[in-house]
Amino acid sequence: MPLLFTQHWDMIRGKEAAYEEYVAKQFIPGCEALGLQGVGGYYVQVGQGPRIISVKSVETLEEFCSILGSTEFKALADGLKEVVKNYHRTLLSPTGRVKSEGYKIQKGVWKFNQYFDILPGAREGYADFIINEFLPTLNQLDYLEITGGWNVLMGGISEIMSEFTFKHPVDIGQLLDSEQFRELTYKLRRDYATNYKSRIMRTTEHFDEPRWFRL
Repeated sequence: MPLLFTQHWDMIRGKEAAYEEYVAKQFIPGCEALGLQGVGGYYVQVGQGPRIISVKSVETLEEFCSILGSTEFKALADGLKEVVKNYHRTLLSPTGRVKSEGYKIQKGVWKFNQYFDILPGAREGYADFIINEFLPTLNQLDYLEITGGWNVLMGGISEIMSEFTFKHPVDIGQLLDSEQFRELTYKLRRDYATNYKSRIMRTTEHFDEPRWFRL
């Protein structure tokens, strides 16, 4: 499965027109020309910012390093930083515990993501917990999709990210209010994880067009 490259930022107030023009005419096509395929755009509704997240896929680590080190990408990123603030980026690799045919473009959905570090000495127990308890229990809930589990290779706020997809925001509330999920999360945080955080996000509309950036 390809790697995911996420870029996070906030728009600078007063630069909306310049921002939309640059992103639509230079940043998006420039990234695609370099081999970064756009697969998502999200806006953080609840949780730690920055608020805008662009998600792109790349096939291999070698290809990503080549792109990141290119003068063309540096120029694109420098141009973006003229119209945004709080820019940072993250490279994600699938853990392999969630079966997936690839990260596909999703529109009109909501996300609940968990971020955490694994406690020292707890990796073996954590893996057993995820495979035999966490995933089987949540897979029984028909109102969510376990989209992926990710190792953070570069950047980010933690070393692990789990991603859940929902059709409606009310379903996120249903998950957070369920006894099953509360018990699983309590056990995760008590026995295996530290630096735990979460985000609720919604997909932006038509992220391949300039208006996906304007909210």
